[in-house]
Amino acid sequence: MDNGRATSVGFLKSSKVRNAEEAIGQSEGLLTVLRLTQADIKPAEDALLIAKRFFDSNQFAKAFHAAKKAESLAITLDERFGVYQKAAKGLQSRIDSMRRLGLRTQELETLLARAEKKVLSGIWDSGAFVPNYLEARILVEQAEQEGRAFQERAERASNGIFLAELAIESLGEMTGPADPETFAQGATSALEESLHEATRQLALGDAEGATQVAKDIEEKATSLKKQYLDSTKSLDATEAQMTYLRGEGVLTNGLEAEIKTARDMLEKGLIEAAGAMAVRLRGGVDAVGNASRKATTGVADAEVLYARLKREGFHSYEAEVALRDARRSIREGNYSRAVEYLERALHAFARRTNAREALGRAIEEARKRVQFLRGSGLSFLPDIQEVLTRAEREFHQGNFVGSSEDLRLATVLLDQVTRAPNGKN
Repeated sequence: MDNGRATSVGFLKSSKVRNAEEAIGQSEGLLTVLRLTQADIKPAEDALLIAKRFFDSNQFAKAFHAAKKAESLAITLDERFGVYQKAAKGLQSRIDSMRRLGLRTQELETLLARAEKKVLSGIWDSGAFVPNYLEARILVEQAEQEGRAFQERAERASNGIFLAELAIESLGEMTGPADPETFAQGATSALEESLHEATRQLALGDAEGATQVAKDIEEKATSLKKQYLDSTKSLDATEAQMTYLRGEGVLTNGLEAEIKTARDMLEKGLIEAAGAMAVRLRGGVDAVGNASRKATTGVADAEVLYARLKREGFHSYEAEVALRDARRSIREGNYSRAVEYLERALHAFARRTNAREALGRAIEEARKRVQFLRGSGLSFLPDIQEVLTRAEREFHQGNFVGSSEDLRLATVLLDQVTRAPNGKN
C-alpha cells in the first residue's frame, strides 16, 4: 500500500514537472517570436524568469502559473502595442498629409511625442509594471480625430479659396471694358486683398474664418459681375430715353455729362459707385420726363382754361404771371419749377372760380328775398330790383367787382326792410 501511494505521489510530481516545463517552453517560444516585434515585452520576460526560478527550486505549481502569466502578459502587451502602433501610424500619416497641404502640425507632433512618453511612463496592471499603451493609444486616437477634422475643415477652406480665386479671375476678365487691365485692377484689388487674408487665416489654423472670408469673396465677385452688367444696361436705357426726350424738345440739363462719368467709373472697375450713380441717373431722367410732360401738358391745359375764363369775364394778374413764369421755366428746362408756377396759376383760377360761384349764390339768394317781398307794398322795392338786376348783368359780363358792389347795396336795403318794425317804409 505504501508502495502504491509513493507511486501516485511520484506520478503527480512528474505531471507537475511536465506541465511546468511545457508552460515555460510555450512562453519561451512565444517570447522568442514577439522579440522580433517592436513591442516592449520585458515585463513578460521578467515573469518568465520568475517561472524558471520557481522551477529550479522545485516549486513546479508556482512555476506553471508564473509561466502562464508570462504568456498572458506577452499576448496582452503585443495586442496593446499593435493597437497603439496602428493609432500612432495613423496620427503620423495625418501629420504627413497635413504637412503636404502646408497646414500647421506642431500641436499634433507635440501630442505624438507626449504619447510616446506616456508609453514609457508605464502603469501597474495585475501586479506588473507594464508600458502604458492603453492611455497612449487613447491620446493618439483623439489627436488623429482632431487632426482629421481640422484637415477636412482646411480642405473645405482651401476649396473655398480656390473658388474665390476663380470668381475674382472671372470678374477681372469680363468682356466690355475698353482697358481690361485698368478695369481688372479697380474691380478686383480689394477682393484680392481679402483673398490674401483668407490664405493667412488658413495658415494660422483658422479654417472656419478662412472659409467664411472665401465665401464672402465669391459672393461679392458674383454680385459685382451682375452689378456691372445691370449698370451697363441701365446706362444704355437711360441714354436711349434721353435721346427720345431731346427729340421731344425736353432739356436734360447736363445729365449726359453725368452718364459719361458713370461709364468712366465702370471702365475703371469702380462698379459699386457707378452702379449707384446709374440708378440715380435712371431715376433722374424718369423724373425729368415726368416733370416735362406734366409741365407742358399742364400749362397748355391751363392756357385753354384761362382763355375760356377770360371770355367769361375772368381776369387774374396772378394767374397770368404764374403762366408766364411757367412757360419761361419750361424753355429753361427747369420743369419742376414750371410745375410749381403752374400750381400757382391753378390756385388763382380756383380762388377766382370759388369767388365767382360764391357771388352767384349770393345774387340768387338776394333774388329769392326780393321774390318773397313782392306784394308787401314796399315803396322802394323796385329800386332794390333794379340794383339787383344790374348786379346780375355785371356778373354775367364778368364785372365781378361792380356786381359785388351792387349786390352789397341791394343786400343793405333788404336788411333794412327786414329790420323795419312793420316791414313797410
